[in-house]
Amino acid sequence: MDFVARAGAMIDRAHRVAGVLLICVLVLGLVAGCQLAENTNLQREANAARIRYPVIVVPEATTGVYSPTEEDRLIFLFSDFVTQSLLSFTPVNMQDLYANLRPYMGPALLTDSEPHFQKKIRDATSDRRSSFFIPDRARNIDVTKQTINGAEIRNVSIYGQLSTFVGGTTAESIPVKISMIFQKVFASPANKYGFLLTAYHEEPLVNANDTPRLPGSSQ
Repeated sequence: MDFVARAGAMIDRAHRVAGVLLICVLVLGLVAGCQLAENTNLQREANAARIRYPVIVVPEATTGVYSPTEEDRLIFLFSDFVTQSLLSFTPVNMQDLYANLRPYMGPALLTDSEPHFQKKIRDATSDRRSSFFIPDRARNIDVTKQTINGAEIRNVSIYGQLSTFVGGTTAESIPVKISMIFQKVFASPANKYGFLLTAYHEEPLVNANDTPRLPGSSQ
């Protein structure tokens, strides 16, 4: 009888151990299943992110397949953006135009020209001064390339007609030459053109008492 009791106890203990092992197996299986599901979701998200990888689109660009070598088109668009931001304004939108241009300006030009911007905004507001620039599309943009201390520089010139209005009346309308220096940088969501404006100069193509220039710019 004593032998039978010991045998029963051993069998009962074996059943309990087997039950514990079964529970452990089930828990491990559940953990493995959850990990597999999580890995699958992560992989799915990674694939979706690759599919949705942002494509940098140049503002006002025409439909088509662009390659990194289409620099002339980018220079044309950036020149238009700069000149329209600086030369086509009203007292109402002038502040916003300058704010949109600032991220595309080189650090030195940005710092040096800030007082000039603020004065121009005050003058435009007090005089009700507006300006409108029409680029001469019959003339090609002049572009020369050079490398200075490892930086890729583009000297750009564009021609057009600049009209100034004071109080709703035309005060002046003259042909001008706009000279700019662009520094080539990596295109990014923050700078879709891939250029920084580092110098800017307005030259009236008629007799004039002064030649407007952004402080800090040099040609």
